Amino acid sequence: MERSRAEVVQSFLNLFEDPRYLEIGVNKGETFHAVKAGTKVAVDPQFIFDVEACAKANPNASYYQVTSDKYFGHIVTTNDKFDVVYVDGLHTSEQTLRDILNATEILAPKGVIVVDDVKPTTHLAAIPDRQTFFKVRSFLTLDEKSWMGDVFRVVYFIDTFMQQWSHRTVSDNHGQAVVWRNRRRQVSERTIVEVGGKTFEHFALEQSAFNLAPLDAIVAEVSENLV
Repeated sequence: MERSRAEVVQSFLNLFEDPRYLEIGVNKGETFHAVKAGTKVAVDPQFIFDVEACAKANPNASYYQVTSDKYFGHIVTTNDKFDVVYVDGLHTSEQTLRDILNATEILAPKGVIVVDDVKPTTHLAAIPDRQTFFKVRSFLTLDEKSWMGDVFRVVYFIDTFMQQWSHRTVSDNHGQAVVWRNRRRQVSERTIVEVGGKTFEHFALEQSAFNLAPLDAIVAEVSENLV
């Protein structure tokens, strides 16, 4: 059975006694309101739910209807620390990478970052620009609903340029990268230009770069880092 987004996130929240949770890209709030944490922070430029009603029903939650750039640049402070950060914002590699790098600055020492949609299902789903995705989908008269963009490129970046961090990708769902502080002895050699030029074809043929593993195995590996 495919593990849901909320199930993946909750699995890591459960590793902490009183977890502090930040979600970037909340949309309808399905994952945000499904997970349980001591404190929860939602960030999205346009919430698609009744924020006032949800705030009353979730007194431990805070809602910021702003872009992630504004949240990281103007709202969050260096005193704010989160145990789990879930990045599911604009599905471009540039924005996702910026969100990840910003998240590392406010992540607790043993914290975990979960990045959504790093395994595009089709060539169409991996088109970097959302409007182009819609136009091509219309031209092909397809019913493809999933736009994942080129988020998969951030895995290559992490693998090569973030040596102080370990990463895995959940194999038993649609594809979420899990990132945590754990120094690696070696990195794969790539240039920035090579990372930025990765295509769906590279993703399909270079699965080893994604360190795929079942969720339970990843949780066990991360939990060892908490000892």
